[in-house]
Amino acid sequence: AWRRNRIPLMVDIGLGLLFFAVAKLTDLTTAALIGAAAGLVLLLVQRLTRIDLLGGLALFGIALLLLSAGLAMVFQSDDAVKYRSSIVGLVSATLFFADGLMGGHRLAMRLRRYLPYRGIDPARLGIGLGVLGAIMASANFAVAELASTDVWLFYSTFADFALSMVLVMLVFRYARGEALRDLAPRYRPESS
Repeated sequence: AWRRNRIPLMVDIGLGLLFFAVAKLTDLTTAALIGAAAGLVLLLVQRLTRIDLLGGLALFGIALLLLSAGLAMVFQSDDAVKYRSSIVGLVSATLFFADGLMGGHRLAMRLRRYLPYRGIDPARLGIGLGVLGAIMASANFAVAELASTDVWLFYSTFADFALSMVLVMLVFRYARGEALRDLAPRYRPESS
């Protein structure tokens, strides 16, 4: 799975770093617009070369980038760009959650093919990713509301990724039907 997904993962990290660099050098609105333009270019290159650059949800990801850029253009403020992650996250969460409730045959099924795990229930994966998206959107809103733009930029580029990785592992356990309570080590009294 790593061999199959290494290019889309590197491209995703590269897009995040591009957003961070442009935002530090200019402003958040410009970074959102450049991120969307880079996503469109990558989609075009992927279509022409048939190399999977964006993963199984390429069109979904590009649609979210365009929504993000549209919000940045309409509101033309750094605050709007900070909150757009929450808005886009809630849109994404709603779509995954609804897909999960309907059996996970669209978004979750496409994502499942990129996962290294066997036995993933697409309905549970969709529901889990919907809940994950809602949590991440809420966390982004809290940081955007309570912290400075620099703190938010650091959070959204680096800390957000670490938090989402921990939560996505919980989602995978849920999607595989494993109990989350099994994560905690059990206390076993020593026998005498």
